[in-house]
Amino acid sequence: MLELTLPEMTCGGCARGVTAAIKSVDPAAEVVTDVPSRSVRVETSANAEAIKAAVAEAGYTAA
Repeated sequence: MLELTLPEMTCGGCARGVTAAIKSVDPAAEVVTDVPSRSVRVETSANAEAIKAAVAEAGYTAA
């Protein structure tokens, strides 16, 4: 499991964008976003760096 903190994820639209970015790398990924804590948990078989790169390309900084 990969856990990321995304300070820029402030609304449901952001959460949908982050989810879409992650699923573009791994369509089978299970993504759980938590907007109030600005975090996302990802169950994926993809490389963590690939997931972080997709999130960054969508405009979010992953910590």
